[in-house]
Amino acid sequence: MSTAKYRRDVVIIGGGVIGCSIAYFLAAYHGIQATIVERDAIGSAASGNAAGELAAVGRHRYSDVFTRFILQGIAMHHEFADKIIEASSIDYQFSDITQVRPAFSKSEEMELKSQMDWQKSLGLVVDWVEPSDLGTQFGWLSPKALGAVVTLEKQLESYPFCLAMLQAGERLGVTVTSGNAVKVTSLRKQVIEVELESREAIQTRNLVIANGPWAAVLGDHLGFPMPIRPLRGQIVHASLPAGIEQPSYSIFHDATYMLPKANGTLLLGTTDEDVGFNGIATKEAEHEILASVVDMIPSLEMASVIRTTACLRPSTSDDLPVIGQIPGRDGIYVASGHGHKGITLALITGKVIADLVATQKCDLDISAFNPSRFGFMY
Repeated sequence: MSTAKYRRDVVIIGGGVIGCSIAYFLAAYHGIQATIVERDAIGSAASGNAAGELAAVGRHRYSDVFTRFILQGIAMHHEFADKIIEASSIDYQFSDITQVRPAFSKSEEMELKSQMDWQKSLGLVVDWVEPSDLGTQFGWLSPKALGAVVTLEKQLESYPFCLAMLQAGERLGVTVTSGNAVKVTSLRKQVIEVELESREAIQTRNLVIANGPWAAVLGDHLGFPMPIRPLRGQIVHASLPAGIEQPSYSIFHDATYMLPKANGTLLLGTTDEDVGFNGIATKEAEHEILASVVDMIPSLEMASVIRTTACLRPSTSDDLPVIGQIPGRDGIYVASGHGHKGITLALITGKVIADLVATQKCDLDISAFNPSRFGFMY
């Protein structure tokens, strides 16, 4: 039998960027000091290992509703970057990056040009660069490209960003407890008990489940199955020989990409592997990524591998995040399932959940992301 050892107004399970963002917005805008429960270390999973590229479009063509939500999320990064950097004293390198999305076949060219019309209807600024100009503007790209869509995007360093969100929150009273949440139980009068693997327990009136793909495990305990599964994504960290200046732009083609970072490394990716909760990087994936990247960017054959990392992205059956209160469970919220967009949507998700916890309402339409869409009712 566990003994309730602590009582907190708000408990957030998961110390990734989503959990840290929720805690920050609760403290900064509602004066509520939440406790984050993290089993490993802050930002040690997908949040600290993400590429950190912020873009509304790419290889995934999302619905208009989700794309507009992503654009709102990116706008919040513009709005809050200076505030968070000042509040935390951590510069997470929020900066511009030109993104090049090439076509290597006529069908890809037609698809990209079709997407451009859609992107422009959403207010995005996009340009098409003809093959004759690619060599002079984007010389790293293979001459096999038939043209490319070019946009100006944003990027950041994901692990420092996560630490900045935590530090900004901690200076406002946010606390962190080390522990692995293994069970959640609803008691009477909106009292929720979180049992830790250590057999300790925390009681709270408001709980946010924000621990990535592991959210589904806690959902099962509550009788609310959620189709959130882990997808392993691997990234190769590479460097160029001394004296070779890295490119000033990124190149993305389907799952293959090259993203230059402020510390001088190149991120090369990626994979989407349905391997359960296996977060170990593999040589097989490293070789596949390198082969694909070199085919797209031949000059990268001279790059050296520094290391290969892997993380587990929380993915849903409909490719939409899960944001909101669990139906029939007063005071229990979910913030997971962000897939490739966890960093991009960290701030907007943090604000939405913080508003819901504090006031039971928010000023954004999140109905498309509500947990109730899965059809399970308590």
